[in-house]
Amino acid sequence: MTGQSLFREELRGVRTVVVKTGSRILTAAGHEERVGRLAADLSALRKSGARVALVSSGAIAHGMKALGLDKRPTEIPMQQACASIGQNRLMAIYQEHFAEHGTLIGQVLLTWDDLRSKKRYLNLRNTFFKLLDCGAIPIVNENDSVSVEEICFGNNDTLAAQIAMLVNADVLVNLTDVGGLYDKNPHTEKDAKHIPVVSAVSAGIQKMAGDKKSEISVGGMSTKLKAAEMVTRAGIPALIGDGFNQRLLTVLKEESGATLFLPSDKKIPARQRWIAFTGQSVGSVTVDAGAYRAITEQGKSLLAAGITKVSGKFNAGDMVDIVDSRGEAIAKGLANFSADEVEAVRGCKTAEIARRLGAVRFNEVILRDNMVVV
Repeated sequence: MTGQSLFREELRGVRTVVVKTGSRILTAAGHEERVGRLAADLSALRKSGARVALVSSGAIAHGMKALGLDKRPTEIPMQQACASIGQNRLMAIYQEHFAEHGTLIGQVLLTWDDLRSKKRYLNLRNTFFKLLDCGAIPIVNENDSVSVEEICFGNNDTLAAQIAMLVNADVLVNLTDVGGLYDKNPHTEKDAKHIPVVSAVSAGIQKMAGDKKSEISVGGMSTKLKAAEMVTRAGIPALIGDGFNQRLLTVLKEESGATLFLPSDKKIPARQRWIAFTGQSVGSVTVDAGAYRAITEQGKSLLAAGITKVSGKFNAGDMVDIVDSRGEAIAKGLANFSADEVEAVRGCKTAEIARRLGAVRFNEVILRDNMVVV
């Protein structure tokens, strides 16, 4: 058991912690002191028995500083250059501060492709678990020096949520420059009231989030709420708290230092999280009203008889969307057959599948255990 005195009451029993820290915390004036405090607190968590991973922004920002840039460049090649220069500097800072506490760290740079490939996803799980078993703290960032899509549209709030699910974390902690969620912008409204606990990330909660972005960061509070929504749907609580003015241990312990987002009662099993949140669909199948009811109301697998249309080119094992007659996605899952095979048997009764395709291992096009209703 970990040193539970480090956590607020609702987080008793936490064993694996994923912490995400933003660019401003790591680059604004006084960042060396903040990084030092963060390293000390993460090391304290590790020594208490917790398994800890850190998702860190800041590479592009440190590269901008090295190149004398005041604003985040808009050109992709310059962003990549900044990331390449800055990642080295960022890890050197971390190494210096973690070494003071005798804490091992490991660098992990990822792109979406690493997570969306099921084989690479499973390999990553093995790598992370081995690093954690060795007592090391993995420091994770997007591989912005080679990726394009991630720089344009990605953010490390989403990456942190993915890592939390990857390692089966007990809590995701998202450090920013405010003490969590408020009913108004606390930077501009003196009477803004802090919200200590959120039971669900509703549309009303999303409206409270200002989406103001600094010159060095990508995300705002909106992306942090989306990350919280993702992990809480998977059964993982989330904290959004002030890592700029406060210590991580204060965010974990004090109610006033963060907003706690409670996990959903309907938790998505670990084996289905990749399907729900990470994998990328490469095609779709349209289903009739009977299959729609079987999937959404009765918890059934998808049979060939209920399929009316096949779209895209996919192979057995690929992820596909299941859509209704209006084209709206109702579920997604891993197909047992290729697109050509599904086309050959769509609308057929189960007994006809073997006659059309020869010997087959499955009667179902998508097994319920390999499907998530969206």
